[in-house]
Amino acid sequence: MNSLKVIATDLDGTLLHRGKLSERNQKALLAARERGVQVVAVTARAPRGVHRHPELASSIDAAICCNGAIVYDFEAGAADFRHPMPIPTARELQRRLLEAIPQALFAVETGESQIAQDPQFEVGVHLHDPWYFVDPAADLFDGVDTVATLILRAPGLGAASLLDQARRIDMPGVRMWHWGKYPEIEYSSQHATKGLALAEWCAARGIGPESVIAFGDMPTDVPMLAWAGRSFAMADANAEALAAATDHTAACAEDGVAQAIEAILSLREPW
Repeated sequence: MNSLKVIATDLDGTLLHRGKLSERNQKALLAARERGVQVVAVTARAPRGVHRHPELASSIDAAICCNGAIVYDFEAGAADFRHPMPIPTARELQRRLLEAIPQALFAVETGESQIAQDPQFEVGVHLHDPWYFVDPAADLFDGVDTVATLILRAPGLGAASLLDQARRIDMPGVRMWHWGKYPEIEYSSQHATKGLALAEWCAARGIGPESVIAFGDMPTDVPMLAWAGRSFAMADANAEALAAATDHTAACAEDGVAQAIEAILSLREPW
């Protein structure tokens, strides 16, 4: 395998524990960068959820956001919308989901803000404001120019039931992402995946998968874990992520990302 050139890591549940970057994880990333390795955050977060996190922003070189829909340029301070979901597609998807799940509530991530039908969408989400709340009967897409993701919740349905209902909806042009035991589903353009976006970012710099390691813990990370030459699933990862990765590391709360990077950089474990 060629020399390590890129570390690509999911954020929440992988690098960040409860939204915080530990000192050990930060030191490991900085040590890798000092050796010429580029660090890329590959996340479901919107750009503002990355660049407004000071410890994180100073520890990475780039951010692929909204599961591959947006690439954030730190030098320019600008978001490049690569794979938006067309508004007509998002409207039709919402219509079909409401037919199948009448109690469904939605939020739309525009890349700059999130518009939601219920304040509960905001609970537990880090650095995703500004939020705008609309009545469920109102047009969610009124005034929206771009859609990075459409987010679905359904009061009264647990994660398994919600996923079962959502899987019955066949909607061309979109991908569905789930979060294991967390009762929320996201939809993005079929071209917006962490694996494809990371591959595009690396190809533009002449880097192939054999020079990339990736870290993740959720089904959204599977395309990235499968593409990278070497990949690590966290010990407490979702079963799909565990199956897709070439290696496993300690849990997020135990700084599993740092443990793996430290081992590779110290040559205790060959790249």
